[in-house]
Amino acid sequence: PLLTTDERLDVLLHTKWTVKEFDCNLSREIVELIDREADLLNRGRNPKSMDGLRRRIANLFLQFTETPEFNPEATRYQIIAGDFEMELPVKPRYRNAKSTQTIVA
Repeated sequence: PLLTTDERLDVLLHTKWTVKEFDCNLSREIVELIDREADLLNRGRNPKSMDGLRRRIANLFLQFTETPEFNPEATRYQIIAGDFEMELPVKPRYRNAKSTQTIVA
């Protein structure tokens, strides 16, 4: 493991404090999952068996950090639909002399 149990619990606690500053469904779900992992760690559960739980926490925290309501800097990195609108090159069409099928180059 990259972190000891105490180090992991410390990371979970700091993450929990960060998301608890905002009262919404997303933050409540993250806190609930963090509490679940902390409980399992304190009971001596094998960290390998918590891969799914840790993946859920990581994905929800990523969603949290990408939400401008919680992280104002996130707006700088969001893709706006109009940013990439441009005319696409049109492929020339040729008619096959032997048939009436259109062939796209």
